[in-house]
Parts: sequence; C-alpha cells; structure tokens
Amino acid sequence: MQTYARAGEDPEPQLDSDGLLAASHGLRVLILSARFGGGHKSTAEALASWWEQSGAKCSVRVVDHYEAFVSPVISEAASIGYTQSVRLFPVGYRMFYELTSHLGEESRAQQWLNRLGREELAEYLEREPADVIVAVHPTPCGALSDLRRQGRLSVPVVTVVTDYVVHSQWIHPATNLYLVGSDAVAAGLIARGVDPARVRVTGIPIQVNTRLLDQREALREKWGLRPDLPTVLVMTGAQGLLRRPWRLFHTIASRPLQGFFLCGKDRALEARLQLWANKYPDFRILRFVRIVPELMCVSDLLVSKAGGLTTSEALAMELPMVVFHPIPGQEYANRDYLVQAGAAMTANNLRELGDALDELCDNPERLTAMREATKQIRRPFAARDAGLEVLRLWHEKERWNT
Repeated sequence: MQTYARAGEDPEPQLDSDGLLAASHGLRVLILSARFGGGHKSTAEALASWWEQSGAKCSVRVVDHYEAFVSPVISEAASIGYTQSVRLFPVGYRMFYELTSHLGEESRAQQWLNRLGREELAEYLEREPADVIVAVHPTPCGALSDLRRQGRLSVPVVTVVTDYVVHSQWIHPATNLYLVGSDAVAAGLIARGVDPARVRVTGIPIQVNTRLLDQREALREKWGLRPDLPTVLVMTGAQGLLRRPWRLFHTIASRPLQGFFLCGKDRALEARLQLWANKYPDFRILRFVRIVPELMCVSDLLVSKAGGLTTSEALAMELPMVVFHPIPGQEYANRDYLVQAGAAMTANNLRELGDALDELCDNPERLTAMREATKQIRRPFAARDAGLEVLRLWHEKERWNT
C-alpha cells in the first residue's frame, strides 16, 4: 500500500512535476461538479486551488453541471429531494442506491441519466472550449462519455470518484482516466471491466494544511483545551441531515470530554444549544466555520457521518473517527473502509455512540491505535497527485488519443 509522509517531510511527488507544470502553461481545464452532499463541490475547489497555486498557469473553470446545463429548478428540486430522502426515508434512499449500483451503460435508466444536460454541455463546450475536462460528480461523467462516443468531444475526460466505493454511475466506457481514493476502489473498478491503465490511486482531493499538525500543542493552548480531557469534534453536516441533533449533543457533552460541536448552517440548533452552554462549559458550540482543519488538528476524535471529503480530511489530519448515523449507500462503504483499516469505530444510534465513547475514555490506548491506523491510509497530497495525473494524461496523448 502506498503511504504519504506528512506535509513538509516529502513535499515533492514522485513525478516529473516541474516538467509537467512548465509544459501546461495556458492549458484550459474545466471541472464539472454538483452541489449535492457538499463533497463534490469541495473536491472541485480543492483541485482548482491546487492548480491555481501550483505554478502551472492553467486556466481553471469550475461549473455546476445541474445549475448550468440541466436546470436551476431541477437542481434545487434534486437537492431538496436528496436531503429529505436521507433525513426522512433513509431506507428508501438505500434501496434506490443499491438498485442503481449495477446499471448497464445501455440500460434505459442510464441513458436517461446520461442525457441530463448533455446537449447543453455540448453547446457550452463549443462556446467555451476546454483542453481537458474533470468530472467530480457521476451525472457529467455519463454525459461526457456519450459525447466522446458520438465523436462530438475530442479532449480527454477524467473522473474523480469522491467516495470509497464502486458504483456504476461512475463507470463509463469513454472515460480516459479514473482517480480514486483507495486501492480497494481501484480493484473494484478493474473487477467491473475498467482497464487498469486508466486507474490511478491518488486519494480524494482535499484542502487541508497538514503543517498544522506540527503546531498541535500550541493550537491546543490557543483554544484553552484541558490536558486532562479527550477532545471531541462533532460535525453535524452543513445540510443538517441528522435528526434531533440536540440529543447527540447531550449524549456527548454529558461524558468526561471536551470539544467542539459544529451546527453547520442550522441557526435554530445553535440557538437551542447555546441555552445549555453553561451546563456544558467544556464544549464550544459553533456554526459553519472555515477552520475545520485547525479543529481537527487539536481534537482527539471526530464524531460525524462518513462523507468522502470529511473522512479524507480527518485521515489527513490523523484524526480517528466514530462514524455516527452514516447515509445509507456510499457512506456505509466509507464507514466500512475506515473500520476495516482500524481508523474508526461505528455507532448506529445514541446508545451505541455512548458505549463507543465510554470505551475510548476507559481505554485511551485504543484511541492511540486508531490514530496510528490513520497514518497508514492518509493521503494528504491527493489534490496535488490528482492534478499532476490530469496534466500527465494531457501530455501523454497516446493514453487518450487512440
């Protein structure tokens, strides 16, 4: 298994990075994303940020496929439908996820999905040409593959899989390169017929400053954290997919712990929890913040769902997890990946969460072992490695022009 050193220890990738960057001057990169779940957008932003800071002098555009090429109304309806189905009918969402996990490329359902925004995308590319296109959401993957098969698109297409699981929605015959988060996902793609030469394990692109790890003790002092209590970071998600999250807060804060409870964009939740702030003075209640990597750095444990981006960020910051109430489908696979690697525990309800927290409080060596396990699978340079693989694909034209 490939491992990565901490940022600052091995800052240069094992690729001809200088040559690739210098030869990519003026390259036009289009990244197609979607806002569902938040992770796709974060991946797109991480890639764009790396290119902007790498010295490649590429022109990078990030476009929401649904907003730009399907319909803002459909995009809003799909986003609401996704959020509500996950919150109110998770069993139904899981059934839908599993039913679509093995759709054939020629099936009517898959062809319908591929047509979403396809013609509008083709028209856009005629007006705004790109030299290479990166898709971080399954829908544009299918549309781009169709355009290449029809001979209407001649530039290379890259798919970035944003979860630790293989699903048919990501797999399309005219995709030139797949960038994936783990060896298991790579093996799954190959088992489904993808040419191994078209698969690279880079990790899921993220934006974290892992140099913060070298300042951990100073940052803990900055936050006034007690050395005698484990520090827990609780993330409810920006979209508020957890039901009755105040019960989660009580379950955690009533134990010998300290930490941070992030309420996302839920102002009502924040206001409700602030009423109990005096009862739990060792917990800070915060809304949407942009310092999550710093909070991960100073924490000993993360309690969260199992989104691909959140878990990748936690691994990069060497932060063990208790996965709580993951979304059925892709997050179940993400959870299983972390648990099998020894970097996480799982809790399906508040009772199981309490038991897990009690075990970690009583057995700190278990928490230490989980942190060590994160170091074996973390990929903090995923954005860099993914970006360089895209540039390499462009320059090695025989990989996509035959």
